[in-house]
Amino acid sequence: MLEPCSNNCSFCFVQYTDVMSTENLFRGIDRQEIGEIIRNVHHQVRNYKTGEVLIYEEDEYNSLLILVQGAVRTEMMNPEGQLLVLEQLDAPATLAPGALFASQPHIPVSVVAQSDCRALIISRESMNQILATNPQVLTNFVRILSNRVQFLSNRLKSLQFQSLRSKFAQHVLQQYVLQKSTQIVLKKTQQELSEMFGVARPSLARVVRDMHNEGIIHAKGKHIEIRNIDMLRKTK
Repeated sequence: MLEPCSNNCSFCFVQYTDVMSTENLFRGIDRQEIGEIIRNVHHQVRNYKTGEVLIYEEDEYNSLLILVQGAVRTEMMNPEGQLLVLEQLDAPATLAPGALFASQPHIPVSVVAQSDCRALIISRESMNQILATNPQVLTNFVRILSNRVQFLSNRLKSLQFQSLRSKFAQHVLQQYVLQKSTQIVLKKTQQELSEMFGVARPSLARVVRDMHNEGIIHAKGKHIEIRNIDMLRKTK
């Protein structure tokens, strides 16, 4: 039976060992061992309200944040003030692992709470200790870093080489696969999608309107009916 870190612990990580056992960092490790790993290093749990910034872009990232409840988005802003949303993450999730041990550990994005969140915070020194003493966590951490490199490479390719029309078509097709229907409901508003694609909202609205007028889709708010899936798949 896992016990709290101390009698003064009013909100203990022990409540979230079940969640953390499904997180990639602790994959293959049972909750009892996770509890012992965390208990033996310096850590804290922090709450964040919807809209609150967990980490600001260019902040020094000297502690690893593991999201144990809620959802966040990562975003950055270009010199012209245009917001780009890179991804949205639901708990459990390891946040910005690539910045933790960088020679200049400044995080390149802001992390913003999409809902009320809780995060387990482990210092860089404590993570060094964990990685040095637990081979499974070390293997998991390396796999997470490798997956992040692949994700960011694909994201960059999408942003640089795909047209806005193609990006939207691919998003609709992804939802078609997930929802198993030609009648889909988009999970994001046009504003959220435009931020994810790195464009102004009117540009995205124009693409949606054009595809609607061409008979490829029928669009009404978040509701999209795919009317010509072959043309949608061929959209460039």
